[in-house]
Amino acid sequence: MIQHHPEPYLLAAYAGGSLPRGAALIVACHLEACVLCRQESGLWNCAGGALLEDVAPAPMSAGALAQMLARLDEDEPQRPAPPSFLSRFGIPEALAAQKIGRRRFVTPSIWFAPVEAPGEVKRGAARTYLVYAKADTVLAEHSHRGREFTHVISGAFSDGTGTYRAGDFALTDDTVHHAPGVTQDGECLCLISAEAPMRLKSFPARLVQAVTGSQY
Repeated sequence: MIQHHPEPYLLAAYAGGSLPRGAALIVACHLEACVLCRQESGLWNCAGGALLEDVAPAPMSAGALAQMLARLDEDEPQRPAPPSFLSRFGIPEALAAQKIGRRRFVTPSIWFAPVEAPGEVKRGAARTYLVYAKADTVLAEHSHRGREFTHVISGAFSDGTGTYRAGDFALTDDTVHHAPGVTQDGECLCLISAEAPMRLKSFPARLVQAVTGSQY
C-alpha cells in the first residue's frame, strides 16, 4: 500500500503545468500508481477549468488554426523502446515514453542511468535519472542542493525520514542529510529528479561524481 504522497500544492502545480519537467515526470509516475492522488489531481484540473471560464478570451495569432490542422495530419512520434536492462521491471507509462540513456555502474551493486529530458541538459540545470541498488545496499551519505523528487518503481528503501516502497513519492531538500539503504527484501529501482547534483560526504563518492560529470 502506498504511504507517501505529494503534498496538495505539488498536485496543484502539476495540474497547472508549473512544475519543472523532471518533477512533473516524477508526479506523473506516482499518479499512475496512486488512485487517491489521481482523484485529487483531477479536482485541481476541474478547478483550473472553472477559473478559465472567467478569463476574457484572447485573439488567436494569424495562421494558428492552419498550424493546428497541419499538426493533426502529422504522424505520431515513434515511442522509444525502454532499454533491455529495464525489461524485468514494471516501468510506468510516463517513464516508458522518455529516452533513457546508458546505465553506468558506480559500484558492483549500484548503477545510474540518465533520463534525457529537454531543458535539463544545461550545466547546473535539473537532472532526471534512474538509480538502482541491490538488496541490503546502502547508498553514499549525502545531502542536497535544492529539492530532489523521487518515485519508487520497484523494491523499497529506508532513511531517517521513513521507509518508501513501490509507488511511494519522496521529496527532500537541502535540510535533509541521509544515506538511503535498500531493504533486505530485494533490489530497488527509483526515478529521481534533482535540482542539482548530490552533495556527497566521502571523498571516493565525490571522485565518482566528478568522473560522471556531476550528472547525479
